[in-house]
Amino acid sequence: MFDIKRVNSKLVAALPTMLSRLTRCAPKAVQAGVLQLALNRFFHTELSTGELSFLQDKSVVVRVADIALEFGISLNGKQLQVQLQPAQQDLLLKAELADFIAMISNQVDPDTLFFRRRLQMLGDTELGLYCKNLLDSIGPERLPLPLTRGLQWLAQQQKTVALAEY
Repeated sequence: MFDIKRVNSKLVAALPTMLSRLTRCAPKAVQAGVLQLALNRFFHTELSTGELSFLQDKSVVVRVADIALEFGISLNGKQLQVQLQPAQQDLLLKAELADFIAMISNQVDPDTLFFRRRLQMLGDTELGLYCKNLLDSIGPERLPLPLTRGLQWLAQQQKTVALAEY
């Protein structure tokens, strides 16, 4: 008999491995371009109003540990720039894919992840607080509805798989 819960748990468990392979195989220029386009679209309002000026001459590096993805974000004028091998690092945000998904979909807040040692913020503490407060103020409703629902579903599946492992 077909067991959807088993299929979902296997899919969720395999996701980091699949994405890790994708980040190794996909051309770096394409990865950087997609990330840059997505971030500039997502933060369009903040870029146009100057709310991201705290990133000027700074570099925030995001490391998704379990899929071997690391990229730097900096501000160049009114555009975010993404570098896959950033030369500068003022702040490092490091977590696993499941934790970033849970954070983006508002299933868990960054403070909880930080105090559970699931999210590491290393470097410029003030810059980290600016980033955290900005992300707390936005929420997932800005994402397209299908993506929001998909992330919420994925976060719930990851939570279910994590509970089953304990």
